[in-house]
Amino acid sequence: MREENAILDIHDEEEHKPARKILRGRIISGMPLSVAAQKRVVKYFEELLGEHVRLSYRVDKTMIAGIRVELDGRAYDGTLHGQLMSVRKMLTRHDEEEL
Repeated sequence: MREENAILDIHDEEEHKPARKILRGRIISGMPLSVAAQKRVVKYFEELLGEHVRLSYRVDKTMIAGIRVELDGRAYDGTLHGQLMSVRKMLTRHDEEEL
């Protein structure tokens, strides 16, 4: 009997845990992504943020390469354009520091 009560107590505690928040956003890519690739992106962000993630998906043909994820008011830019802008910013900052 004691063992059964302990198991019930554990289940009761789990049922009363607050539900995890669901973060909503979207994946934008220059080329179509497979469903498996979309699921990997969702899984990555769920592990990174510790929350459930639901992402819609669209293709932006002006994008050269990579993906951009907009989630919970933030943008995670893995596009070629975003990477080039980061390099540009880094080089510009380095030039200003030399003055």
